[in-house]
Amino acid sequence: MINKKNKKFADNYVDSAVVQKEIIKRLIQRLSFINISPERILDIGSGIGLGTEKLFEHYSQSEYFMLDKSFQSLNSGYIANENISMVCADFKNICFKDNSFDFIFSSSALHWDLDVKSSFQEIYRILRPGGLLLFSTYGPDTLIELRSAWAQVDDNKHVNEFYDMHDIGDLMLNINFIDTVVDAEKIVIDYDNVKQLQLDLKNIGSKVMKDPNKLSSLSAKSKMKLMYAEYEKFKNTSGNLPATYEVIYGSAWKKFNVVNLNN
Repeated sequence: MINKKNKKFADNYVDSAVVQKEIIKRLIQRLSFINISPERILDIGSGIGLGTEKLFEHYSQSEYFMLDKSFQSLNSGYIANENISMVCADFKNICFKDNSFDFIFSSSALHWDLDVKSSFQEIYRILRPGGLLLFSTYGPDTLIELRSAWAQVDDNKHVNEFYDMHDIGDLMLNINFIDTVVDAEKIVIDYDNVKQLQLDLKNIGSKVMKDPNKLSSLSAKSKMKLMYAEYEKFKNTSGNLPATYEVIYGSAWKKFNVVNLNN
């Protein structure tokens, strides 16, 4: 029986993951142009399993692993299948042997780790030669309205910084991925108010940075009120407040080992 608390957590996650669900859909669509029949699939930063659920529709006979830093997400009960194993681990220290997976999928997750280079190195290590990496992450213009609104209030960093698309492409080439394809687009979600945006970010576990000065509750409320007023300046012609996500999509393969038969 599913724990009521876990079910509520999963329901809140699904309701708030509007852009994340759209990104997963667009990533899955890219698989129609790729010919693979993976035996073992790893979903890195799986959350409650939204991506794994969609992958299972395409590769129902594969063995699946969901990996996430959040035990609560993995334990939500949203997805349950005997072919899917849950692993709680850090992206920079993935607990699998070299050459373990034919296909590694990651949507809206890798950007939350500041050391993204180590994450990609770990992915390359556990990917089998000839294996595929398909992922999405966020670029520098993500939540630009929220970042700009806070910038008018103080000099603290309230929103994470994200890697540029070209930096990610260069990083993957340096790690020795081949046939790397990286592109980007912007997805804009309209909100009635900033509080709903903040709630959605909280429900999906996004690491929007907190005030490092740990101000008093009164000061924090005052600054938040000022931020809300600044965000109102972004109101569009429909009367909504936009939240921009710069989405970076990427795919790459791990090259086969070359054997010199002359030796």
